[in-house]
Amino acid sequence: MKPFIRFFSSFELAISCMALGLVLVFIGTIAQVQLGIHGATELYFYSYFLYWKIPGIGVSIPYFPGGYTLGFLLLINLVTALFVRFRYSWKKSGVLLVHIGVITLLIGELISSMMQVDSAMIIDEGGKSNFSEDRRLHELAIVDHSRSQETDRVYAFPHEMLENKQDARHEELPFTVSISRYMANAEIRRRDENAPSDALIVNQGIGLQTYAIPLPKTGKMDAVNRTTAVLTVFDNANGEVVGTWLSSLGFPQQKFEFQGKEYSMEIRRKRYNYPFEIKLLDFSHDRYLGTNIPMNFSSEIELTHPERGENREFLIYMNHPLRYNGLTFFQSGFANEDTTTILQVVSNPGRHLPYISCILIFIGLTVQFGIGLISFTQKRLKKP
Repeated sequence: MKPFIRFFSSFELAISCMALGLVLVFIGTIAQVQLGIHGATELYFYSYFLYWKIPGIGVSIPYFPGGYTLGFLLLINLVTALFVRFRYSWKKSGVLLVHIGVITLLIGELISSMMQVDSAMIIDEGGKSNFSEDRRLHELAIVDHSRSQETDRVYAFPHEMLENKQDARHEELPFTVSISRYMANAEIRRRDENAPSDALIVNQGIGLQTYAIPLPKTGKMDAVNRTTAVLTVFDNANGEVVGTWLSSLGFPQQKFEFQGKEYSMEIRRKRYNYPFEIKLLDFSHDRYLGTNIPMNFSSEIELTHPERGENREFLIYMNHPLRYNGLTFFQSGFANEDTTTILQVVSNPGRHLPYISCILIFIGLTVQFGIGLISFTQKRLKKP
């Protein structure tokens, strides 16, 4: 085990990880021009390796470590060095705090990259909402409208099932929805004589007038991946085909009847439901005098949590978010001529770790420089 311990605790490994990290940040930043922020982040920083696909063969081989690999190696290096190489003494207390601070920073970034969820809550003035929608992930929603006149029963299936073409079924549903075709991004066109032959399998709903052309998935901030799928409904009792629909992000709910009950299907943004409700009382959009340049925009909201018996009012505006129930609500944007607010909802279990890390590093550097200054002063005083 000694060679492995010596390798993982070596100063050379730390320098190598930092140097490769600089290269990764550089090429990842350049790639944002083509891939967008989200695309470059997932490809370069939230990955273990970068792969090169051999032309004509289709085989991918790793050629450069990704962000996760470099982060894990650096984290192991720092932890191992503390137990193997570090010589504990009060003169090294500042260096110890700096090491702990960097370790905390790496752990915080790891938690954020794996567990942070960004979504948006869109509310009109006078309207209410108890859910937010993911900006990038989608889901298949099957709605049973026959339960009652006031509420519907919603069955939501995650995007992983769409990507893997897994059948959407539930014990309460008398039918199964099969994913005949999946497109992470697509362009919707009106059906004409140029429509491909595979578009003709759709025999229900909007797909009778439209068809989809696959597009490369995008990670740009101002672009939307229009997730699209061809859905075929089978009767669970006899396996017969009920119909085939074309469903896409942005399509309205497509309703159909089965065994005397009314259902609908749609591909929508993934929703996160909350036990509380937010009502938009008023939205304000201030501009610089004589221009249309935004100076400030804010949302006056009423938050109601029935289980806790809470009913409170808050003002959310730029750089002043609302933190509630483990969530952070930022004022993100507006729409519909300043009558609709867009709140960014962030759930990040590791949000406190970067602050703790910065404090530890600051204290560590201060202590270490202070110890060095005291030692230097004492040596000067001892000189004749």
